[in-house]
Amino acid sequence: MSPHRLDKAYTALPAPVVYLDSQDYSRFGDVLRGKADENFETLFFELEERKMRGKAIFATSMPILAEILQYDPNFRETSLKKAEAVERLCGPWALAFPTRLIAAEIAETAKGLGLIPAETDTTILSNERFWFPDISNLFETMKEEMHDELEMKVAALGLTSRAMKRKVARAVRKFDPAKAAAEAAPQFAARFDLPVAAIRGSLVEYLRGGINAREGSRRFFATIGEPVKFVETYFEKIETDRSLPAWMRNLGETLQSHIAQFQRNMEPIVRVDGMRAGLVELIDNWSSQFGRAPLRAAEDDTVEFGVEPALREALFSNNGFVDAVPACQVCGKIISTYLRQVIGLSGNVAKIEASFGGDLIHAFYLPHVDLWRSDRRFSAVVTSALPAYAGRVVSKLTDLPSAIDAWHEREG
Repeated sequence: MSPHRLDKAYTALPAPVVYLDSQDYSRFGDVLRGKADENFETLFFELEERKMRGKAIFATSMPILAEILQYDPNFRETSLKKAEAVERLCGPWALAFPTRLIAAEIAETAKGLGLIPAETDTTILSNERFWFPDISNLFETMKEEMHDELEMKVAALGLTSRAMKRKVARAVRKFDPAKAAAEAAPQFAARFDLPVAAIRGSLVEYLRGGINAREGSRRFFATIGEPVKFVETYFEKIETDRSLPAWMRNLGETLQSHIAQFQRNMEPIVRVDGMRAGLVELIDNWSSQFGRAPLRAAEDDTVEFGVEPALREALFSNNGFVDAVPACQVCGKIISTYLRQVIGLSGNVAKIEASFGGDLIHAFYLPHVDLWRSDRRFSAVVTSALPAYAGRVVSKLTDLPSAIDAWHEREG
């Protein structure tokens, strides 16, 4: 049987859902640039052929895009070809933004306890490129910000005539943000190379009251969700701090620093005779606490799935509930396994990798796919920490075609 995933609409998919490692897409980007060796070129076209025949569904995610799109205008083609590799393999298939995925798991667990309606949609796999975050908060403040900007412009006029002030005040009261946005839509769309209909269907429609902020956010991102379009818009059109590529790297550096400190603190204790067994037990007992880390990151997303703040807080205080959430299991068990390795409780002292934080976020997707890729080191961590998922882990990229074929043999 296919593994349980929180994507009820796709439980009968005729092909395995495959989650590739970010480095896989980087290598395939090199294939499309003509910079890869023949073996990787052959492998890419084998996988693409399986995708085209409906034998595999490759799904992208925000963590994948955040890691591979390290943009440099001097090497523009490199980023575009990585993005093209994602699009050619994944097409519209995507998995939810990490915090939304965790919120869906919280809701699914609550649904299993009868705490929210059974019909609550907890789908996290979509064929609509729904990998992006929710920016509904920006939509919600837009009307107020537009009014504030208008009033600032009026104040800057320095009007002294009482009659003119009254006239302008009447105009301000009649100001219609939706009408203003509709009129500005062609210029806005031209500036960012977006369809005018996309601006009218998201921003203007929200300001008119036709859709809520969450739907406005989704509609807007959908216009730039295709990876190549996203690179062109985010990195070359929108004036931004370009912080996306640093998100995963910063997480990795922070975790690396904390784990290194833990390693230094434990080094003299590990050497004491008779302490090793106690330390293993202690770290294993910490697993549940480590597993709580994802909960707070997802708390703003739970309302979408019907888990209101009061219920959410009650659930978060229940250890049994927390331990049942897949992301909490994944996070807690992987961290505790990794800590045992880096202080030498599972063999020789292992190196602490800056990539661990990013690898951990990618592992949150493991319960939701059929085949999951990572490098050999982290694959070994995952299979040791989560033996129930070991059959989904593919540690060698070159083994992936045969793993896809084996899935079809098992599933019939």
